[in-house]
Amino acid sequence: MAFRRTVIPMRIAALVLCAAGLARAETPQAAFARVDKARVSSDEARGRIATVVQALNDAGMPRSATVLLAALASDDQQSDGVRSAAKAELASRAVIDPSLAQLLLAQQNDPGKLPPALALRLARGFLEQALQLTPIEEGVAFQTGEISRPTSEKSIVSPKLALQILDKARALAASVPVEDPGQADALEISGLAALAAGDDDNAVKEFLALAQLPVKRGDEASAERRDKALLQLARLAYQSGDDARATQLYDRVGRGAPEWLDALFEASWSHFRKGEDEKALGNILTLHAPFFAQRFFPESFVLKALVLYENCRYADARATLADFEQRYRPLHDGLAATLASLTTPQAAAEFLTGPKPFVAGPARDEVARIEQEPDVQGAAQAAAQLAQEIDSLDRRPAVFRNSALIARVAPLARQARIALLDSAGRKLIARLGQERSELRELLGQSLRLSYEIAGREKDLALNPEAGLAPVNRKDPPQVSDDEELWPFQGEYWRDELGNYRYQLGQRCRKPRTPPQTASQPQPAPEKVATP
Repeated sequence: MAFRRTVIPMRIAALVLCAAGLARAETPQAAFARVDKARVSSDEARGRIATVVQALNDAGMPRSATVLLAALASDDQQSDGVRSAAKAELASRAVIDPSLAQLLLAQQNDPGKLPPALALRLARGFLEQALQLTPIEEGVAFQTGEISRPTSEKSIVSPKLALQILDKARALAASVPVEDPGQADALEISGLAALAAGDDDNAVKEFLALAQLPVKRGDEASAERRDKALLQLARLAYQSGDDARATQLYDRVGRGAPEWLDALFEASWSHFRKGEDEKALGNILTLHAPFFAQRFFPESFVLKALVLYENCRYADARATLADFEQRYRPLHDGLAATLASLTTPQAAAEFLTGPKPFVAGPARDEVARIEQEPDVQGAAQAAAQLAQEIDSLDRRPAVFRNSALIARVAPLARQARIALLDSAGRKLIARLGQERSELRELLGQSLRLSYEIAGREKDLALNPEAGLAPVNRKDPPQVSDDEELWPFQGEYWRDELGNYRYQLGQRCRKPRTPPQTASQPQPAPEKVATP
């Protein structure tokens, strides 16, 4: 049997050997040497940047490659081509390495022109960072008939640093072209940032523009954005004292939307201020349906007790407050105990990355839920992986360990790891602190309302002539021909949710006067998109 010999031309063989030699020679430190301070064209710079990144990836140091890109992008000693190529590559890595790459991009004085999707992610990060600096005010005054209800989006006071960060968020959102698919997200971010900065007029403009965007049939994302915009417009109307406009906007939030329960609950405050107590209590009855057991509406118990108190249903109000105390006091105390051990972002980061300390049972699930949120867990994992890369240097060859590349990257990688842990820790503390603050405020309101109820009952005991009037049952509400009035007997039906009405009757000798709001109502927007 004869064998055929394959003859490779000498020129091709030489090229193959040369390429193999280059592949072996292109170590991370060699690839970096070809990039550092190189005066090359933009195309050549992109190729060399890609080579050094690939070399570090192959060496098992992908996070360090991201750190190097950020260093090159902000280095004035590098050529414009190298800086631009590094910025572009850093932006592209934000897709696969969002926690670290986005953090490093946010630290750039001039990140350059960013893809709209990345600009929006950075803008949301700046927005949350600003809100961490301006947490919800605790101890908001609670007086019967005059309720100040803080919202999670609106800051009480914005320090100078927070305003500067909010300006960054608004600038990034404004960089998104009008025709870009992310324009709706840009409007939402701009509106929330304006709201946090106390710029209510511009917040209204942004949310109104968002609500006016067309919603295509079957496009759940655009429908959800519209519902969020309507929810924010309703909140602004409530804060301005225009309860009629607020309830109208709340009613426009789609019944199947994730925001529907929020709208239903918040509308209850407007109904209460308008004297529509039976509607307010009916909404709360829906919120307490077993279908929504996993939703978090502790404030609904305080509002229910307040409505009952205003209608002289003192025993029912006390029972509602006792139910609230039983449900949420243990959660508050568990969150407070957890936060007491997380005194610094470093302590919170150790909580995320180290052995888990004891967390009180009632708060355990809520702490675990926040701990596992993608951006919190992502930052902690990125820090852990960066630490592994830094520790691996001791096991690598001396020629690599002592190279100019490692001299440049190692200290920056340590700084980036600390920044990641700090970011994760601050997010954990801020989110746990927000929930604890809300519960603390509500518990304080509950206690003050309990004192008011006790005082009213004491007055009635001392002066029986000023006692309660005999219950005067109202006529049943009128319903349409295609509707039927059905008494609630403890059984919930999904198609009835949101349509419940309480029959309170007249228990007080004097009818309750709806509380007056401080602000004058503003004209309702005529161009808000209809469902």
